Amino acid sequence: MLNSTPPRTESLDYLFYPLGDDRQAVGDVMPYYDAASGAFYIYYLKDVWNDAAHQRHPWYGLKTTDFHTYARLSAGQMLGCGNQANDQDYALGTGSVIKRGSTYHAFYTGHNPNYPSARVSRREGILRAASPALNRPFAKQAGFATIYAPAGQGFDDHDNFRDPFVFYDAGAATYYLIVAARKNVNGAWRGVIVKYASSDLLQWTYRGLLYDGGPTNFFMMETPEIFKIGKTYYLLFSDIHSKNLYYRKSASPTGPWSSPAGADRFEGSGVYAAKTAANARGERYLFGWTNRFEGDADGGAWKWGGNLVVHRIYQKKNQDLAVAIPRTLKNYVEARSEPLEKKSQQGSVTRLAFNAHSYTLGGPADKRMGRVLFHPIHQTRYKLHAAVSYNGGAGAAAREFGFLLGASDGHEDFYRFRFAPGQGRFRLEKEERSPQTATTPAATDVPFPMKSGAEYTVDIVVENSLVVVYLNDVAALTARLYKVPGASWGIFAQNGTATFTKIVVTRP
Repeated sequence: MLNSTPPRTESLDYLFYPLGDDRQAVGDVMPYYDAASGAFYIYYLKDVWNDAAHQRHPWYGLKTTDFHTYARLSAGQMLGCGNQANDQDYALGTGSVIKRGSTYHAFYTGHNPNYPSARVSRREGILRAASPALNRPFAKQAGFATIYAPAGQGFDDHDNFRDPFVFYDAGAATYYLIVAARKNVNGAWRGVIVKYASSDLLQWTYRGLLYDGGPTNFFMMETPEIFKIGKTYYLLFSDIHSKNLYYRKSASPTGPWSSPAGADRFEGSGVYAAKTAANARGERYLFGWTNRFEGDADGGAWKWGGNLVVHRIYQKKNQDLAVAIPRTLKNYVEARSEPLEKKSQQGSVTRLAFNAHSYTLGGPADKRMGRVLFHPIHQTRYKLHAAVSYNGGAGAAAREFGFLLGASDGHEDFYRFRFAPGQGRFRLEKEERSPQTATTPAATDVPFPMKSGAEYTVDIVVENSLVVVYLNDVAALTARLYKVPGASWGIFAQNGTATFTKIVVTRP
């Protein structure tokens, strides 16, 4: 890990990727679209634990109509935790909100960290609360029978039963509730997703496994969601170990579920616990959070919760899913041009137009590279745009090129967002450049197949330490990089040549 730049005090000034109430971190999100106001209500777990009000991950909320301006819900706390040490919801977990009639129903996880103890025999169960309005606190429904993992069927009966998501299947005139759980399946413990059915949101009947991970044994498939685009149903979940977001497809809301034709994820590990919501026009958006690191330092330990990040999510022609920057955010951050000034260059660099920043870079295979560095961009929030292409083969070590961020020098001390055509990956690398080999793991990556001669667009949105890279409007890679603000940046090519054209910087 590069350590030459000391930790900086993290800014709390975020618009695109907001923090929550009192500028606390945003945890697991539960979006809901309100057609009457045209706003997305984004409920979330606030990152407080036994604060002055003795709250442990209470629900709060944000709302937006444009994904660059967010307001905190005026009601403040939307759902609080229990105040007795043996309450099932002594701490809160995530869930979902659904409307029936004139009432909004919140299904949520009751999590008791005092398990196991003489008075607490189960760590997690599913509870219900209700509200007459989206900006009114949810009242707990004491008469609702807490849903626990089915007894005597091989489940972890006392733990790992959380993250309820409820949806309505109009074709079957049935509400379904799905929950992340763990179960012994054919002698092996696996993360599974179970389903329940109801006609009224009050009485629920267990209907067995929805999905057991198929060929992959996930420890937990957290925050699962089912949604439909066209005729295809999608099952979305977050892997608790890799922190990657995955999805599966089906012709039915109850499965069977299969992997997509292409990659089964469109992001890296920088957006976690994500769920989606669609507006009145059917445009769907993905809401998740990007973690922080201890000490506001890139080498710090991973921390739960962070900033809200939203992608536009859509269906490709083959019914696979893809993500892109929300159009309203794109238009907003492209309002003004920001001056772009070259700082230095190294190796084989050919400028293609003197009135524009377009370059062909070349670098041999002996760790040297062609690169162009630019002066720092002294803006809190901005967007870099470029079109990128390469020519030649795509061997495992060939044609490595991309973007340098947080550049303290032009040799070793920078982070690399690197295209690796031979691996079919776009990678974030934080290690020093020289020790890198073909097997060095990335800090995070996303599948991104490339073809020689094809041109790909890249949009990099930066706000303080949040960096979100959109690749050809099909994939994204989000990361927290404390080293980026105020530092130089650049482009590079190694083990071959690559061309970068139409490089521009814009800001609101």
